[in-house]
Amino acid sequence: MAGLELLFSSVSPDLSCPQDALVCYLHWKLISHGYRCLGTGDQPGANERKSEMLPPGWNADKELYTMRYRAKDDSRDLLLKGIMVDGSIILNVMEPKSQKVADLTLKVTDYVNPGHLADFDKQDPMGPFAVGGEDLDPFGGRSGGMIFDPLRSGYRNPGIDPSSGLPTRLPPGSVPPGARFDPFGPPGANRSGPNPDHLPPPNYDDMFM
Repeated sequence: MAGLELLFSSVSPDLSCPQDALVCYLHWKLISHGYRCLGTGDQPGANERKSEMLPPGWNADKELYTMRYRAKDDSRDLLLKGIMVDGSIILNVMEPKSQKVADLTLKVTDYVNPGHLADFDKQDPMGPFAVGGEDLDPFGGRSGGMIFDPLRSGYRNPGIDPSSGLPTRLPPGSVPPGARFDPFGPPGANRSGPNPDHLPPPNYDDMFM
């Protein structure tokens, strides 16, 4: 996460609560995506310029954070607001021109260690936007996710008969070894079972039973 430690070090003396550290991270995230900060508040101020740094007074209000951003190529503006409610921060990002809005609510202590605000090495081990990453990128090498491979589950592979559901067995070589193949019917469909007439109802002589 290039640049985050430098940013954190530059504002660490001003971090006085967990949400300060989280807003610092969110600022860095916008900077890394090509935005620059213009300043605080809803309205432009005098002599504003685009900067990678957090603006003066960015954390003066611990209950409401408001900052404005502009893309490096001036193609888009963003208004970021963070509102604290019962230990969570409600993030609201709006594009003023289109009035498009995105919202996200994060429990601050899920991402920030309140006991080590000034220690970069003990903060934000997982970014707030990594939630659900195992499902969004199931092959990224992380654990979890909703894609389940039964061949790598750790359990003994019981073996699958590809001929299940067919009246005869498939010829040898029809399914290459290790190929992913869905059988034609449920497992064990060709196994011999009990005669359907072995327990007919009493005094019932229907030959088709």
